[in-house]
Amino acid sequence: MDIDLLKTFLTVARLKSFTLAAKELQLTQPALSKRIKRLEALVDSQLFDRVGNHVIVTEAGQLLQQQAPQIISDIEDTVQNIRDLSGQVSGELHIGTSHYIGLHLLPEYLEQYVDTFEQVDVNVEFIDSELAYDRVLSGDLELALLTFPQQKDPRLEHQLIWREKLAIVCHQDYNLASEVEPLSHLKNYPCILPPAHTFPRELFELQLEQAGIELGKVKTANYLEVIAKLVACKMGWTLLPTRLLTAPLINLSPEGFLSDRDMGIIYRNNKTLSNASMELLKLLKGAGGNSESL
Repeated sequence: MDIDLLKTFLTVARLKSFTLAAKELQLTQPALSKRIKRLEALVDSQLFDRVGNHVIVTEAGQLLQQQAPQIISDIEDTVQNIRDLSGQVSGELHIGTSHYIGLHLLPEYLEQYVDTFEQVDVNVEFIDSELAYDRVLSGDLELALLTFPQQKDPRLEHQLIWREKLAIVCHQDYNLASEVEPLSHLKNYPCILPPAHTFPRELFELQLEQAGIELGKVKTANYLEVIAKLVACKMGWTLLPTRLLTAPLINLSPEGFLSDRDMGIIYRNNKTLSNASMELLKLLKGAGGNSESL
């Protein structure tokens, strides 16, 4: 079976829209509809009900939605395993990474990897840590680099690569900075944090709770770099990795006040990694040259 048909089906099922799926897959809507019709002909069942602008997965579609990820994974694994028998490092390498890791930590290793393994077609997808986590669990991604969650799924290996120091920061001229004991007044000033139910947000809230800090008004913004810019505009205070601590931002927390943030690479523990993935893992595990890396 053509796995592109299955991937197209899963995208439509996830988005519940042919229009949105065509946009995400960069296909015309007629081309996407043709793929779905071909798949329906292969399984001899209707996979979607179209009710106006809504798409509803049929009972047959629900069964396929449950089993298609494993089918895709099995086919891709078989093809890659055959390629790996030669011992060559080749084929496709599709990894997910959080925006922060992709911007600040991964590039130097990625450049080295691409220069060393020219036969590998590398595809890097920038996605939120929690989504990357789910996609590795589902088999949609072989590897992902992200902030580790507080509760680690036992089905995944968690290879610690980077450990970063965190700081409570604000603008040097923000009113909070002039308080005699700024940390005891944090609840009186707005805090800017990542969106709720994200791994960084859960980590930051836990850090503050363990430090005995009560939050007042909380604002949210995507990406730590954006949060740093907002704090630099005197819109509140936040937690940031110390590598983002540049003027006019200042550190309000003493050394050791907060625990470190753990980041690294995850993959399924019941799945043999491809040669291409193994080489990337080896490269990243040698990332101990940085002052805040393991």
